[in-house]
Amino acid sequence: MAEEEQDAPVEETGKSKKKLVMIAGGVVLLAIIAGAGLYFSGFFEDDKKTVDVESQSSASDDSAEASADDDAGEAKVNIYEALTPPFMVNFSNGDIKVMKLAISLMAEDEQAIDAVKKHNPVIRNNILMLLSAQDPESLKTTEGKNQLQAEIKEAVNKVLTERKVSPKVKEIFFTDLVMQ
Repeated sequence: MAEEEQDAPVEETGKSKKKLVMIAGGVVLLAIIAGAGLYFSGFFEDDKKTVDVESQSSASDDSAEASADDDAGEAKVNIYEALTPPFMVNFSNGDIKVMKLAISLMAEDEQAIDAVKKHNPVIRNNILMLLSAQDPESLKTTEGKNQLQAEIKEAVNKVLTERKVSPKVKEIFFTDLVMQ
């Protein structure tokens, strides 16, 4: 009879330990899901952009001082903005069927970047139309890529001109280019 009394508490503590482990595992799983949800919703990107702008401004302060000495006038700070998500284009003819292109813009004025953000749907539409009209074979060369950059810059600045925005985009950068 004494053995039966000792076995009962051992079974209960075994069950309570299992419950405790299950509850702790559930809490950890919920924390992971919540963190992933915040990450993919872009919750943490605002902090990243702030840090990038600060690092760009401190790095560009050095170059701005050098250009101020050369120009003996105003120093210009370059501001970068990525057009997200990347552009995806299908081609019907040729060996290359799909192109993925990530683009970043450079301007010297925050007003131009704000205008790009404001008119993002029109700009993205025009870039997609431009990309889909390209010959994928010509994009294999450096000259073809440089020509495409110039055409995209012209298309973006055309939208800004039509919207009466005076500062313009200075450069277009391809940050990711995949053709398959």
